[in-house]
Amino acid sequence: MLTIGELARLAGTTVRAVRHYTAEGLIAEPPRDASGYRRYGTRALITVSRIRRLRELGLSLDQIRGLIGEEPRSLEEALSTLDEELAGQERRISAQRKRIAELRASTEDPEIPGALGEMLRGLEAAGADERMLRREKEAVLLIAVTSQESVDQLTEAYRTLWGDPAHLESMVEFSRGFQELADLPEDSPEVERLVEKLLAGNPRITEVAQAQQPAPELKDGLFLDFVDSFAPAQRRFMYVMAERVSRKEDE
Repeated sequence: MLTIGELARLAGTTVRAVRHYTAEGLIAEPPRDASGYRRYGTRALITVSRIRRLRELGLSLDQIRGLIGEEPRSLEEALSTLDEELAGQERRISAQRKRIAELRASTEDPEIPGALGEMLRGLEAAGADERMLRREKEAVLLIAVTSQESVDQLTEAYRTLWGDPAHLESMVEFSRGFQELADLPEDSPEVERLVEKLLAGNPRITEVAQAQQPAPELKDGLFLDFVDSFAPAQRRFMYVMAERVSRKEDE
C-alpha cells in the first residue's frame, strides 16, 4: 500500500493533484492504517495515472469523470468533443489576432471606437501629456455611457477644434499646463491664467466644453465624483471653465 507521496511519484503527478482528485470524487477516499496515515492501493494508482495522461491531452476533469465512471463514455467521443472545442478556440483566437492587427495598423482607439477615438489618438500622436490624455478619455467615456445623445455634438466640436493644426498645437500645450496644475495649490493664480490662455488660443473651445457638459441628473452624482478625483487646482480650473461656459451660453 502506498502513501500519498509514493502514489504521486509513481503516477508522475503531485500530492496536491492527488488531493484535488480525491476532493473531486475521481478517486475514492482511502482507508487509514493503524498510524492514521492514508494508504492508497493499485486501483488509485491506475486511476491517477489515467487522469494525468488524459489531462495532458487537454481533457477537463468533468470530461475525464465521464471516461472513468461506472458507465464510461467512449474515448473517441471525448476526443472529438475536445477537438471541436479547440477548433472553436482557434477560430476565436484568429479573429482576435486579426482585430489586433487592424487596430495596430489604424488610428482607432479600441476603448473609444469611431471618430472620437481617432481624434484622441491624433492628440496623443501630436504630443499631448499622457496623464491629461487619460483623464480626457475618461471624460469622453463617462459622457458616452451616460449621455449618448451628446456624443455626436462632442465629436463635431472636437473635429472643429482639432482639425486646425494651430488649435491642435495649442491643445497639446494646454495639456501640459493642465497637468502642471496637479502640483500647485488650489488658489494658484495659474488656474485663471490657464483658463484665459485656453480661451484666447482656441476661440471655439467653449463648444467643446458645452458638449462635455453632463446630463443634468449627473451633476450631483457621477460627474461630481469624477471631478473630485482631480487635484485641487485642476478641480478649480474645471469649475472656473464651467462658469465661463455658462456665462457664454447666457450672452
